Amino acid sequence: MKNVAPLLLIGVLLLGACAPTSLQHSMNSGGHRSGSNASIGEGHVMEQGTRNLTVQEEKGASSSDLAFSVRENGDVFTHYGVSHTKEMHFVIIRDDLQHFSHLHPTRDSQGIWHIDFKSEAGGTHWLYADFVDSEGDSYYPRFQKTFAGDKGQYGLVKDFSTSKTVDGYHITMKPSLNGNSATFAYEVTDAKDNPVKFEDYLGAKGHSILLTPSGNIIHAHAEDVPPVFETNVMTGSFYRMFTQFQINGKVVTVPFDWQL
Repeated sequence: MKNVAPLLLIGVLLLGACAPTSLQHSMNSGGHRSGSNASIGEGHVMEQGTRNLTVQEEKGASSSDLAFSVRENGDVFTHYGVSHTKEMHFVIIRDDLQHFSHLHPTRDSQGIWHIDFKSEAGGTHWLYADFVDSEGDSYYPRFQKTFAGDKGQYGLVKDFSTSKTVDGYHITMKPSLNGNSATFAYEVTDAKDNPVKFEDYLGAKGHSILLTPSGNIIHAHAEDVPPVFETNVMTGSFYRMFTQFQINGKVVTVPFDWQL
């Protein structure tokens, strides 16, 4: 999947062995089970499993081989379940909320994850491991990595437009709010203004990843059409959401900004 330039709660982490992330997985119908321990960030409580899991970068086989491992009390963790057709979802975003990627690495016989990746811009990036264990509990640790190269345009520029054209599709996002529960409904039409047919993508009709400037993250799913994403949000927070659909065999990614 190509990187996209310019939705889960997370503290600041260091490259290497890192603390677990606070986050929410959210769906408009169904979903895998979250664990019982709660972490607090920016006034909102999110749940994940009770294992002591961290993530760290490993040495890759080549300059483009981005390798990492999940660790449990220092040992390589291998007791994964499957969430939305994958053992691992891997989200990369630069710390100014540009240059987004949603990838699916492979795990070798030693339990190390690998993905061929070259950042399209230099700078510090946040890398999130998004997975469930064999009991279905969710985990979302992250690490950060600084990539070499030209940063290009750097800095958070907010854009609150609710309609965009991406890859020839006209996409409209309609937000609504009930307390701290937010709903994001999408309409997508083609170049002739005809409604598109949404195909299954990773076990859902759409994925939406919301990130805050401090690195908090929410990964929501739409299970029906037209696609609607529902999630709890934090009072006063700004989110940049990267929403993905599969249309005519191609994944289309559209960014939108929203603030409670």
